[in-house]
Amino acid sequence: MICHRMVIDLKTIGICPSRTNDIDFLGTSRVIEQLYDKAILILPESLENAVVSAMGDYVRERVRFVSEDELYTAPDVLIVLGGDGSILKAARRCAGGDAAILGINLGRIGYMAELEIDELSLLDRIAEGDYRVEKRMMLEATIGGERLYALNEAVLGGASIFRIVEIELYCDGNLVNRYRADGLIASTPTGSTAYSMSAGGAVVDPRMDAMIVTPICSHSLSATPLVFSAESELIMENVTEREEQLYLNVDGCEMRTLAYGETVTLRKGDKNVNFIRLKDGGFYQVLRHKMADKH
Repeated sequence: MICHRMVIDLKTIGICPSRTNDIDFLGTSRVIEQLYDKAILILPESLENAVVSAMGDYVRERVRFVSEDELYTAPDVLIVLGGDGSILKAARRCAGGDAAILGINLGRIGYMAELEIDELSLLDRIAEGDYRVEKRMMLEATIGGERLYALNEAVLGGASIFRIVEIELYCDGNLVNRYRADGLIASTPTGSTAYSMSAGGAVVDPRMDAMIVTPICSHSLSATPLVFSAESELIMENVTEREEQLYLNVDGCEMRTLAYGETVTLRKGDKNVNFIRLKDGGFYQVLRHKMADKH
């Protein structure tokens, strides 16, 4: 997928702090100081008292506090301070909208983050519109008529890692395999470097459109990870007779159950998430740096 350089006059930049990773709002304060005179800054009104208490009343002159809905829909750019979990949650809220995500790593690995906390001078390029945008596909999981969206993955498995489950996988109506395993991971290219990679799945460039299916601790020598076209329709069916139900976990944020014989259908979603890229070097340099140096 082609990344386009954007040169626009940004008017609004949202800031989404993590109360877990930025408890005293020192990182948030540094972002505000870097950008307050270059753009209109907005923060969630739910944090107004805590932010003012930490920074002082003067901060009200530099930012505007807005509702959660406005924070995720109004800005041209949403800056998320935290770890991968914080970025993932914010990205799901921005899915299908125009806001582009920029992550600043305050966590451990911060694979999804573009910047480290000592690189805030690069934020000036955002105010100038000098950055690239990558569109990332989402996975649409349909279960019982309900549609759920995953930026990373949808995982189908049992309630206990000590019980093997059985799942049949179909592609465009054709049986691919019957798995006896702890579960199956269906991931996007963005999610290929998350749980899927830990389970031995293929690493796929996040600019691609594809679906990756990776068995978890499969009880078979032939159960290898598979990469499917994003135009395919995948179906996972619960064929485990000795378990009352299986569980579908979507991005670690939403959980649904599947009884015996029930299915979940997986397709390329009709929503994308936009991520900002400021640095040169590309995906593989980030992969090498983050995965090799930060264990």
